[in-house]
Amino acid sequence: MSTELPLTPLSPEELAKRQKDVRRVVLIRGFLFGLIVAAWGIFFAPDELVAPGLKNLLGVVAGLIATGGYYFILREQLFPKKNAG
Repeated sequence: MSTELPLTPLSPEELAKRQKDVRRVVLIRGFLFGLIVAAWGIFFAPDELVAPGLKNLLGVVAGLIATGGYYFILREQLFPKKNAG
């Protein structure tokens, strides 16, 4: 016996609403992830690792790269493909 519920197909309105909610969550999580990486680079990176004058710039760049990488990995959730049919 299986305890899984059968999947019911979503109406186009429900599917659009769900995709919009998922897109919003992915964008917020990506922004926060980049912010955390940038903050670490600015505040906690050892001075021996980077020059003090470049510390802020490299922290921001690392945050942007982290955000972009997160969005690239989850691009199918951000921009779902239209179903052919």
